[in-house]
Amino acid sequence: MDTILVEKRVGVACITLNRPHVRNAISLEMAEELRQTVSACEEDDAVKVLVFTGMGDSFISGGDLRQFMQARGREQAQPILDRVAGLLRAIDNCSKPTIAMINGHAIGGGCEFAISCHFRFAAETAVLGFVQIGLSITTGWGGGSRLLDKLPESKALALLLTGKRVSAQEAERYGLVDAVYPADRLREETERFAAKIAAQPLSGIRAYMQLLRWKRDGLSLDERIRREVSQCAELWGSDDHVSAVQRVLRKN
Repeated sequence: MDTILVEKRVGVACITLNRPHVRNAISLEMAEELRQTVSACEEDDAVKVLVFTGMGDSFISGGDLRQFMQARGREQAQPILDRVAGLLRAIDNCSKPTIAMINGHAIGGGCEFAISCHFRFAAETAVLGFVQIGLSITTGWGGGSRLLDKLPESKALALLLTGKRVSAQEAERYGLVDAVYPADRLREETERFAAKIAAQPLSGIRAYMQLLRWKRDGLSLDERIRREVSQCAELWGSDDHVSAVQRVLRKN
Protein backbone atom coordinates (compact mmCIF):
# COMPACT_ATOMS: atom_id res chain seq x y z
CA MET A 1 0.00 0.00 0.00
CA ASP A 2 1.40 3.40 -1.02
CA THR A 3 -1.15 5.77 0.51
CA ILE A 4 -2.27 4.04 3.71
CA LEU A 5 -0.76 2.14 6.62
CA VAL A 6 -2.53 -0.86 8.18
CA GLU A 7 -1.81 -2.23 11.64
CA LYS A 8 -3.76 -5.20 13.00
CA ARG A 9 -3.65 -5.94 16.71
CA VAL A 10 -5.92 -7.96 19.00
CA GLY A 11 -9.01 -7.79 16.83
CA VAL A 12 -8.58 -4.15 15.78
CA ALA A 13 -7.38 -2.96 12.37
CA CYS A 14 -6.04 0.61 12.53
CA ILE A 15 -5.97 2.14 9.04
CA THR A 16 -3.96 5.35 8.74
CA LEU A 17 -4.37 7.61 5.73
CA ASN A 18 -0.77 8.43 4.91
CA ARG A 19 -0.58 11.51 2.69
CA PRO A 20 0.37 14.16 5.25
CA HIS A 21 1.92 16.42 2.59
CA VAL A 22 -1.61 17.10 1.29
CA ARG A 23 -3.31 16.75 4.70
CA ASN A 24 -4.43 13.22 3.77
CA ALA A 25 -6.55 14.33 0.83
CA ILE A 26 -8.20 11.31 -0.78
CA SER A 27 -6.92 10.48 -4.25
CA LEU A 28 -8.35 7.81 -6.53
CA GLU A 29 -5.37 5.61 -5.67
CA MET A 30 -6.05 6.01 -1.95
CA ALA A 31 -9.76 5.30 -2.45
CA GLU A 32 -8.91 2.04 -4.19
CA GLU A 33 -6.40 0.99 -1.51
CA LEU A 34 -8.93 1.78 1.20
CA ARG A 35 -11.65 -0.18 -0.61
CA GLN A 36 -9.39 -3.21 -0.91
CA THR A 37 -8.40 -2.94 2.75
CA VAL A 38 -11.99 -2.67 3.99
CA SER A 39 -12.91 -5.72 1.91
CA ALA A 40 -9.94 -7.69 3.26
CA CYS A 41 -10.81 -6.76 6.85
CA GLU A 42 -14.40 -7.90 6.31
CA GLU A 43 -13.10 -11.30 5.24
CA ASP A 44 -10.51 -11.58 8.03
CA ASP A 45 -12.08 -13.21 11.09
CA ALA A 46 -9.18 -11.93 13.19
CA VAL A 47 -10.46 -8.38 12.64
CA LYS A 48 -13.53 -7.29 14.59
CA VAL A 49 -13.27 -3.48 14.48
CA LEU A 50 -11.87 -1.01 11.92
CA VAL A 51 -10.40 2.33 13.04
CA PHE A 52 -9.58 5.09 10.53
CA THR A 53 -7.26 8.01 11.28
CA GLY A 54 -4.90 10.40 9.53
CA MET A 55 -1.14 10.79 9.59
CA GLY A 56 0.15 14.05 11.02
CA ASP A 57 -2.12 16.81 12.29
CA SER A 58 -5.00 16.34 9.84
CA PHE A 59 -7.67 13.66 9.59
CA ILE A 60 -8.79 14.19 5.99
CA SER A 61 -8.81 17.50 4.15
CA GLY A 62 -11.24 16.24 1.50
CA GLY A 63 -10.66 15.08 -2.03
CA ASP A 64 -7.39 15.58 -3.88
CA LEU A 65 -8.26 18.80 -5.72
CA ARG A 66 -5.27 18.66 -8.04
CA GLN A 67 -6.48 15.30 -9.30
CA PHE A 68 -10.24 15.75 -9.07
CA MET A 69 -10.31 19.22 -10.67
CA GLN A 70 -9.09 17.74 -13.92
CA ALA A 71 -12.70 16.67 -14.40
CA ARG A 72 -15.15 19.05 -16.03
CA GLY A 73 -18.89 18.51 -16.05
CA ARG A 74 -21.06 15.57 -15.10
CA GLU A 75 -19.67 13.10 -17.62
CA GLN A 76 -16.15 13.37 -16.21
CA ALA A 77 -17.03 14.08 -12.56
CA GLN A 78 -19.58 11.30 -12.01
CA PRO A 79 -17.13 8.37 -12.27
CA ILE A 80 -14.72 10.06 -9.84
CA LEU A 81 -17.43 10.85 -7.31
CA ASP A 82 -18.90 7.36 -7.69
CA ARG A 83 -15.52 5.80 -6.90
CA VAL A 84 -15.20 7.52 -3.51
CA ALA A 85 -18.92 7.27 -2.77
CA GLY A 86 -18.60 3.52 -3.27
CA LEU A 87 -15.79 3.40 -0.73
CA LEU A 88 -17.84 5.29 1.86
CA ARG A 89 -20.81 3.04 1.16
CA ALA A 90 -18.59 0.03 1.93
CA ILE A 91 -17.51 1.62 5.21
CA ASP A 92 -21.07 2.56 6.13
CA ASN A 93 -22.38 -0.93 5.30
CA CYS A 94 -19.44 -2.80 6.81
CA SER A 95 -20.49 -5.90 8.76
CA LYS A 96 -17.99 -4.87 11.45
CA PRO A 97 -18.01 -1.60 13.43
CA THR A 98 -16.04 1.29 11.94
CA ILE A 99 -14.59 4.16 13.96
CA ALA A 100 -13.33 7.53 12.73
CA MET A 101 -10.51 8.65 15.03
CA ILE A 102 -10.50 12.32 14.05
CA ASN A 103 -7.02 13.47 15.02
CA GLY A 104 -7.21 16.85 13.24
CA HIS A 105 -9.11 18.80 10.63
CA ALA A 106 -11.93 16.91 8.87
CA ILE A 107 -13.04 19.32 6.17
CA GLY A 108 -15.40 18.78 3.23
CA GLY A 109 -14.92 15.22 2.11
CA GLY A 110 -13.18 14.54 5.42
CA CYS A 111 -16.50 15.13 7.16
CA GLU A 112 -18.22 12.91 4.62
CA PHE A 113 -15.72 10.15 5.42
CA ALA A 114 -16.21 10.59 9.17
CA ILE A 115 -20.00 10.49 8.98
CA SER A 116 -19.83 7.21 7.04
CA CYS A 117 -18.26 5.50 10.07
CA HIS A 118 -20.42 4.03 12.83
CA PHE A 119 -18.59 5.96 15.57
CA ARG A 120 -16.64 9.24 15.64
CA PHE A 121 -14.14 10.24 18.33
CA ALA A 122 -12.33 13.56 17.96
CA ALA A 123 -9.32 15.34 19.43
CA GLU A 124 -10.02 18.63 21.18
CA THR A 125 -7.99 20.36 18.49
CA ALA A 126 -10.04 18.94 15.59
CA VAL A 127 -12.12 21.18 13.35
CA LEU A 128 -14.96 19.82 11.23
CA GLY A 129 -16.96 21.38 8.42
CA PHE A 130 -19.13 20.54 5.43
CA VAL A 131 -17.66 23.41 3.44
CA GLN A 132 -18.73 22.24 -0.03
CA ILE A 133 -21.44 24.88 -0.48
CA GLY A 134 -18.78 27.62 -0.37
CA LEU A 135 -17.13 25.95 -3.37
CA SER A 136 -20.40 26.11 -5.36
CA ILE A 137 -20.99 22.36 -5.06
CA THR A 138 -22.63 20.04 -2.54
CA THR A 139 -21.54 16.94 -0.71
CA GLY A 140 -20.81 14.41 -3.44
CA TRP A 141 -19.94 11.20 -1.61
CA GLY A 142 -23.24 10.70 0.25
CA GLY A 143 -22.26 12.68 3.34
CA GLY A 144 -25.17 15.12 3.21
CA SER A 145 -27.74 12.33 3.08
CA ARG A 146 -26.05 10.49 5.94
CA LEU A 147 -25.88 13.68 8.00
CA LEU A 148 -29.62 14.24 7.51
CA ASP A 149 -30.22 10.68 8.74
CA LYS A 150 -28.01 10.99 11.82
CA LEU A 151 -28.83 14.52 13.05
CA PRO A 152 -32.08 16.44 13.50
CA GLU A 153 -32.92 18.00 10.14
CA SER A 154 -32.44 21.60 11.27
CA LYS A 155 -29.00 20.89 12.73
CA ALA A 156 -27.89 18.96 9.65
CA LEU A 157 -29.18 21.64 7.29
CA ALA A 158 -27.48 24.36 9.31
CA LEU A 159 -24.12 22.65 8.84
CA LEU A 160 -24.72 21.97 5.15
CA LEU A 161 -26.23 25.32 4.16
CA THR A 162 -23.78 27.59 6.00
CA GLY A 163 -20.60 25.60 5.41
CA LYS A 164 -19.69 26.48 8.98
CA ARG A 165 -16.50 25.04 10.47
CA VAL A 166 -17.08 23.87 14.03
CA SER A 167 -14.77 22.90 16.86
CA ALA A 168 -14.73 19.35 18.15
CA GLN A 169 -16.68 20.48 21.22
CA GLU A 170 -19.39 22.12 19.12
CA ALA A 171 -19.49 19.07 16.85
CA GLU A 172 -20.17 16.95 19.92
CA ARG A 173 -23.05 19.22 20.91
CA TYR A 174 -24.50 18.87 17.42
CA GLY A 175 -24.21 15.09 17.70
CA LEU A 176 -21.72 14.99 14.83
CA VAL A 177 -19.09 13.29 17.02
CA ASP A 178 -19.65 10.88 19.89
CA ALA A 179 -16.84 11.97 22.22
CA VAL A 180 -14.00 14.50 22.41
CA TYR A 181 -10.63 13.86 24.08
CA PRO A 182 -7.36 15.74 24.58
CA ALA A 183 -5.16 15.13 21.55
CA ASP A 184 -2.65 13.15 23.57
CA ARG A 185 -5.38 10.79 24.84
CA LEU A 186 -7.40 10.34 21.64
CA ARG A 187 -5.68 7.16 20.49
CA GLU A 188 -5.71 5.63 23.98
CA GLU A 189 -9.42 6.28 24.48
CA THR A 190 -10.38 5.18 20.97
CA GLU A 191 -8.37 1.98 21.28
CA ARG A 192 -9.91 1.33 24.70
CA PHE A 193 -13.41 1.51 23.18
CA ALA A 194 -12.41 -0.59 20.17
CA ALA A 195 -10.84 -3.21 22.46
CA LYS A 196 -14.10 -3.57 24.41
CA ILE A 197 -15.87 -4.47 21.18
CA ALA A 198 -13.02 -6.67 19.94
CA ALA A 199 -13.23 -8.68 23.17
CA GLN A 200 -16.70 -9.88 22.14
CA PRO A 201 -17.50 -12.86 19.86
CA LEU A 202 -17.45 -12.02 16.16
CA SER A 203 -20.74 -13.85 15.66
CA GLY A 204 -22.49 -11.48 18.06
CA ILE A 205 -20.85 -8.41 16.54
CA ARG A 206 -21.98 -9.39 13.05
CA ALA A 207 -25.47 -10.16 14.35
CA TYR A 208 -25.91 -6.74 15.93
CA MET A 209 -24.56 -5.03 12.81
CA GLN A 210 -27.21 -6.99 10.90
CA LEU A 211 -29.92 -5.43 13.11
CA LEU A 212 -28.65 -2.03 12.02
CA ARG A 213 -28.78 -3.04 8.36
CA TRP A 214 -32.38 -4.24 8.67
CA LYS A 215 -33.33 -0.91 10.24
CA ARG A 216 -31.64 1.02 7.46
CA ASP A 217 -33.36 -1.18 4.89
CA GLY A 218 -36.67 0.18 6.18
CA LEU A 219 -38.07 -3.09 7.52
CA SER A 220 -40.94 -2.72 9.98
CA LEU A 221 -40.28 -3.07 13.69
CA ASP A 222 -42.30 -6.30 13.80
CA GLU A 223 -40.28 -7.79 10.95
CA ARG A 224 -36.97 -6.72 12.51
CA ILE A 225 -37.96 -8.30 15.82
CA ARG A 226 -38.98 -11.50 14.06
CA ARG A 227 -35.60 -11.67 12.34
CA GLU A 228 -33.77 -10.78 15.57
CA VAL A 229 -35.41 -13.70 17.38
CA SER A 230 -34.60 -16.04 14.50
CA GLN A 231 -31.00 -14.83 14.41
CA CYS A 232 -30.59 -15.44 18.14
CA ALA A 233 -32.11 -18.92 17.75
CA GLU A 234 -29.42 -19.76 15.19
CA LEU A 235 -26.69 -18.81 17.67
CA TRP A 236 -28.37 -20.57 20.59
CA GLY A 237 -26.67 -23.76 21.70
CA SER A 238 -23.50 -23.24 19.69
CA ASP A 239 -20.25 -24.44 21.24
CA ASP A 240 -19.32 -20.85 22.07
CA HIS A 241 -22.70 -20.18 23.68
CA VAL A 242 -22.63 -23.37 25.76
CA SER A 243 -19.05 -22.70 26.92
CA ALA A 244 -19.90 -19.12 27.92
CA VAL A 245 -22.98 -20.24 29.90
CA GLN A 246 -20.96 -22.94 31.65
CA ARG A 247 -18.39 -20.33 32.71
CA VAL A 248 -21.17 -18.22 34.22
CA LEU A 249 -22.65 -21.21 36.06
CA ARG A 250 -19.28 -22.20 37.49
CA LYS A 251 -18.85 -18.68 38.90
CA ASN A 252 -22.21 -18.97 40.63
